[in-house]
Amino acid sequence: MTENEIENGTESEAGFRLLGSPSGKVRHCKVVATLGPASSSEQTIRRLIKAGMNIARLNFSHGDHKDHLKTLETVRKVSRELGVPVGILQDLQGPKIRVGQLKNGEMILEKGKTYGLQYGKEQTDPNIIPIDYRGLVHDVTAKSRVMMDDGLFILRVDSIRDDIVEVTVDEGGLLKNRKGVNFPDSKLSLPAMTEKDSKDLLFGIANRMDFVALSFVQDASDVEQIKGMIKALGSDMPVIAKIEKLPALEQIDAIAKISDGLMVARGDLGVEGNVERVPMFQRKIITAAARYKKSVIIATQMLDSMIRNSRPTLAEMADVANGVLDKADCLMLSGEVANGKYPVESVERMVDIIEEVEGWTLSRSVQYDVDFNSEESDHWREHESIAVAACEAANALNAKALVCLTLTGSIARTMSQWRPKSPIIAISPRKDVVQRLSLVWGVYGIPNPSFYNTDVLVQELPVLLKRLKIVRSGDIVVITAGIPINQMRSTNMVKVHRIP
Repeated sequence: MTENEIENGTESEAGFRLLGSPSGKVRHCKVVATLGPASSSEQTIRRLIKAGMNIARLNFSHGDHKDHLKTLETVRKVSRELGVPVGILQDLQGPKIRVGQLKNGEMILEKGKTYGLQYGKEQTDPNIIPIDYRGLVHDVTAKSRVMMDDGLFILRVDSIRDDIVEVTVDEGGLLKNRKGVNFPDSKLSLPAMTEKDSKDLLFGIANRMDFVALSFVQDASDVEQIKGMIKALGSDMPVIAKIEKLPALEQIDAIAKISDGLMVARGDLGVEGNVERVPMFQRKIITAAARYKKSVIIATQMLDSMIRNSRPTLAEMADVANGVLDKADCLMLSGEVANGKYPVESVERMVDIIEEVEGWTLSRSVQYDVDFNSEESDHWREHESIAVAACEAANALNAKALVCLTLTGSIARTMSQWRPKSPIIAISPRKDVVQRLSLVWGVYGIPNPSFYNTDVLVQELPVLLKRLKIVRSGDIVVITAGIPINQMRSTNMVKVHRIP
């Protein structure tokens, strides 16, 4: 990389220009922002990236392929122009169960009254509620709960008669067409992937999405299914398992082990389980992700009031702060950015809170204990030992950065699990690796075509880092690489380097 390339702001400097925020601080916890009608213009996307958006989420429960393709292309274009890699997360809709068409479009659910639930699309009997789930009578049992409209209405199963499930209303109200239905006490026989999801996945792979989120995961076999489809389509796109059903919590270790990341989908978790249990669910999911060294995203209502107001509540700010303290890799904004009145301000406020919390939490030393799994190979234990050594050296020397020369990004992900104080700069010749590292705590990627020439690359690093104001003369960086790089060796070197 020449000084000319650096001066002109080519792709080779991606990941550094906005390593921090306008405040000049380096941020470790990443921000996922859902793009929608309020945030799909090129001008707004540019402002969101400058404000600190690391990953753009495309929600496939809404919009069509034409809309999503336009948004995706806009994000890629602005990302290239700014020299900042932004990952793109495709979020599949999943098998959502809904109420059918009601007479007059709505009905009153009277508390204490008994109704019937039956598979169907339209209501013909005022005492029978149509549900668009064919396996209804086979999957529910007496005394199990049925919840409608995001948990607003609660019904309890009395009995099953032929093709009708008889229920009594515990908490009622005005039910409208197409409201969602949850069965928190039942394991449903729904497939993990609907026909729509399969078509959307093919679209995502064809257009090189960086990650895919699988909705309503119940067990590890759901993740295995989509991974098999992705492999058959010639891709290795990472899968984020959305944990939003109680059966998934019971299988969380198996799901975490096979997934590439987890999402704490607090909205449906709050419907499926008691709302007061959601913080405990969140901690359980984050713990499982850390155990298997997987990234974790916390989602739903983090700054919900900013859909309408220009400032968050104190409780919301505390919620974001707790997400950082819980060691989440990413925090996610949904309606705040997709449909809210203040999409850019929402990202700015979240970044401010993250930076403030990290300012006093990162003064501590390495935050994870060594836990070498006996099932892991000697090769992996060597790999992790190098990552630990590099993190400890960086913390002890107060290094300005950990610089990884990496082909796959694996060493950067491993370092991230140790939560070092220094930012992790991952230099790779693969743009897909750089994009995917946008999901990982504290890691910022940069594509570099000089990767295979170790001497040239190491010699250029001080020039690059100084130009981008990451370091100054006299600062220390810790460098890791597989030597010799042109032989594709896994990481086997740790070098402490003082910037001249």
